[in-house]
Amino acid sequence: MVSVNTNLNNFSYWEILIAIFGEYSSDFVYTATGIFRRTVPPVCPKCGAQMNYNGYSTYSKNGIGSVKIGRYLCPSCYEPKQEERSFWEKLKGDFFDVLGMIYKFMRLHQVSYQGSSDILGLIYPQGKDTIFNAFNDSVEKTAIPPLEDIQIVLYDEQHPKRGRTQKFRLTLLDGVTCQPIAEELHDSKDPATITAFLAKYLDQSKRTFVVTDLYSSYPSVIT
Repeated sequence: MVSVNTNLNNFSYWEILIAIFGEYSSDFVYTATGIFRRTVPPVCPKCGAQMNYNGYSTYSKNGIGSVKIGRYLCPSCYEPKQEERSFWEKLKGDFFDVLGMIYKFMRLHQVSYQGSSDILGLIYPQGKDTIFNAFNDSVEKTAIPPLEDIQIVLYDEQHPKRGRTQKFRLTLLDGVTCQPIAEELHDSKDPATITAFLAKYLDQSKRTFVVTDLYSSYPSVIT
């Protein structure tokens, strides 16, 4: 296991540091000054001589933090080398994955992009355009099973009025051809009505991928 050297500033975080560096062997050390490097400098990849410590490089992410990654220098051929920093990339990735889930939950509850930006200002400030782009990227990366194994349909609603009476037009479209599958007019769009509509027109023996917006009652219907 990696050796973690603490000081008065980071002693209270030693368990977190162990969790971050836990995948590394005893060949690595996190020094009391916050540098991640080899316990013993590696051999030069060019000439095979033992390398020396040569300070560190700092990598930062605004609003998250920074890390110091150890550098080495060969005393014979002056070949430079720097320690790998995959743990830092993983930490950033994990952080932004959590942010992505927050974006999705806020969209699920119909929070506007500006509202999401205002909320994120208390955690990790993000502009509404940044949130919009990140959310769209996450949707585009959603894994969709092969078409031959699944039926893809588009579900949509319109809210026409008949006189003073509010009606709800439920529509199903084929996800590939965009041709209408079914359309009905109802007095309500509660989960029971939507479920009955989908069950009436969808082949329940097939796996189905429903493309729709993020109205709050949909998860209970679709799942």
